Amino acid sequence: MRGSSKWNKTALTAASVALVGLSLSACGSNNGDSSGPAASGGSASTGSAEPVVIKVAKGTGGYPYIEGLSDINKDKYMTELEKAAGVDLDVELIPHADFDQKLQLIFAGGNLPDLIETKGINTSQVEPAVAAGALLPLNDLIDRYAPNMKKALTEEEWKFGTISKDGVIYGIPTLEAAPHGFVSFIRKDWLDKLGLPVPQTLDEYVTTLRAFRDNDPNGNGKADEIPYTARKEFKSGDIFFGAFGVNPDGWTLADGKLTPNQILPQMKDALAFYKMLYDEKLFDAEAFVQEGKDWDAKIRGKNVVGFWQHSATEAELWASETKKNVPEAVVVPVAAPVGPDGKSGGLIRSTIADKAWVIPKTAKNPEAILKFLDFFFTEEGKKFTTYGIEGDNYTVSGDSIEYKSPSTADEIQEEMARQEWYQFTGQNYLTNEEFMKNKPNNELVVQALEISAKEGVVNDGAGMPALPTLQSRPELGFKGLWLEFAAKVITGKESIDNFDKFVADWKSRGGEKLIEEATAWYNASH
Repeated sequence: MRGSSKWNKTALTAASVALVGLSLSACGSNNGDSSGPAASGGSASTGSAEPVVIKVAKGTGGYPYIEGLSDINKDKYMTELEKAAGVDLDVELIPHADFDQKLQLIFAGGNLPDLIETKGINTSQVEPAVAAGALLPLNDLIDRYAPNMKKALTEEEWKFGTISKDGVIYGIPTLEAAPHGFVSFIRKDWLDKLGLPVPQTLDEYVTTLRAFRDNDPNGNGKADEIPYTARKEFKSGDIFFGAFGVNPDGWTLADGKLTPNQILPQMKDALAFYKMLYDEKLFDAEAFVQEGKDWDAKIRGKNVVGFWQHSATEAELWASETKKNVPEAVVVPVAAPVGPDGKSGGLIRSTIADKAWVIPKTAKNPEAILKFLDFFFTEEGKKFTTYGIEGDNYTVSGDSIEYKSPSTADEIQEEMARQEWYQFTGQNYLTNEEFMKNKPNNELVVQALEISAKEGVVNDGAGMPALPTLQSRPELGFKGLWLEFAAKVITGKESIDNFDKFVADWKSRGGEKLIEEATAWYNASH
């Protein structure tokens, strides 16, 4: 295994290099018609004495265990993965906080690694590479070198817009074991101290948040409680939009047209509700600017937040880490606030997660890369990501695996990194019924998944490809004009009465054309 490489240095500094150069550099390179025997699910080695070197660009995912390593390439799990899969991985990490920007630089630089983690081929960072012909079509390679992967996904999943375009597969997907994955969390010890039941409706949530604000549930004698918090761009903070059925990054088929939720009439009511929360100091005043680390510190470190949203799979971690700093803390998953029409929760995601691996045409050994990714669909691959290293994370007694379940917050962080970050693709550990049933202290995760599975708002635009108008006018996406308007309304810098004017402006700047393109895609694919 190699130490920290410098292969990505040029890519991260050459933003001015035109993408067309990427296309030209790909000319004459591997076109996907690789020769060699079909994979059998074993080693990704091509038969040489030395394992194939695969240069990988992969985000840290915000995992503290990963971000805390001095050298990812020397981590014990990396060593074990390379040994089991028969490869030599040369991994360069992309910081989670600025993943999109760094990925843009990687593609602009032209000096590409062999395997790149993306958020899908239909994003602004990757779609130009698809259009330029710089990414390897994978249909034939998957058929020949990834039989386990091919078998695991349905025909419909292979057509999903984040990995396929016009019948050509450019991305290897990751699978979402919990499509309703985000869930709400609340400080149950605060509820108990104030004699409050778990809230359910919007009105009940407002009553609870006001009690958190006014009655010093953290017991420090200061009015420092933040009833509800979020990160910038409404990350981990859009749950009340779900109560109105208009999660801002979703789409709804309305009157025969696929329409972004950001311009639906219900959005006006949702924004008015968030403004009320902000005006009453029930919603974090720093929500529009704070990074994840600051948001996280308020919840787990400073003991000032009563209600928030995050991954259902991290329920056990939220509980243990908050208790580490505040021994009396009790964090539990709860059902999302239910709106007047009975809607609640975040957007229901596809079984195809929002992460996809792409292989540039310049990759030297694409067949070995496919074999490596296919490893995660084998029993050996599943065993590695779920249970870890024999003798370290588990022991074998006869036919039984005796798993050493983590007991501290740091150990849980390490387990999460192995089960999620090291899961390049393949079936998630959550689908392993035996593991989930027998893992100690797993009740909160199971409870959180059960709650999230019962709620959620359908996104009629799930799997939508990168539409031409949205590529040329990215401000039409919810992080553009809408986010600017929403922030102004909620913070009192603009009147909610201007909502109709905002919608008209959005449509005049290309929104009408975008709706036409989205509707045409929807009618052709459903």
